[in-house]
Amino acid sequence: MKRKSRQYRLSASLVFPAVAVLLSVTPASAELTADSIIDRLDDNSTAASLSFAAKMTISLGGQTREKSFEGYADSSRRAYFEFTAPSRDRNTRFLRDGSDMWMWLPRVGKSTKLSGHLLRQSMMGSDFSYSDAAENSRLLDDYQARLLGTDTVMHHGDAKTCYVVELTAKTEDVDYARQKVWVTPDDFIAAKVEFYAASGKLLKEMRVMSYQLLKGRNYPTKVQMTNLLRKDTYTVMEFTDIELDPTIPDEVFTKSYLER
Repeated sequence: MKRKSRQYRLSASLVFPAVAVLLSVTPASAELTADSIIDRLDDNSTAASLSFAAKMTISLGGQTREKSFEGYADSSRRAYFEFTAPSRDRNTRFLRDGSDMWMWLPRVGKSTKLSGHLLRQSMMGSDFSYSDAAENSRLLDDYQARLLGTDTVMHHGDAKTCYVVELTAKTEDVDYARQKVWVTPDDFIAAKVEFYAASGKLLKEMRVMSYQLLKGRNYPTKVQMTNLLRKDTYTVMEFTDIELDPTIPDEVFTKSYLER
């Protein structure tokens, strides 16, 4: 499915955004609470709706391969995306509607429902799970935030002092029981995120490699995910042709559109 030939081409107006002007602050700013820090991070990294094209570069054991897809998402936990390359993956489609997800394989000609632990499995051999790739919800809706202090991490090749916020899941309906987020104090980007299981085991690490100012938001456009349960692997996901807050026809988020 070439982007220019979509059935629904959206007018101009992304895995892991609304503040017109962000204030420049330092970690010493006592008025910032854990909630306010994550709220600004959420403002940057989520949208009421979005459309995008994306490329995944999967590195495994020193070998790399690329996969491309495009799709839509909104803030009500609905998402649709379709792979466009390589040829063996073309027209493989995914639909998320709340806690339900379906996969459509062209060689099978029908959709299969993914649920439970399947949503946490590797998406198309990458370090992102199906849930990771389809997520567009605010962290404060699902997690309690606690400010741990500050720490210095490498960010864009420089040592950056960041707020460190611990996120604890409010319910069991999320994939990660706990997250630890290093938030930059000037642009409120997740320099580093650690994802933990309920057992306390560290599962994954994500870093934002670049972002773009879109409609007043520092929206992440390139992120790297490392699955620490797999050896010598990471995936870089880069987003292009991003449109924030477009109007998306409801039909896009239906099984009939998935199986068309």
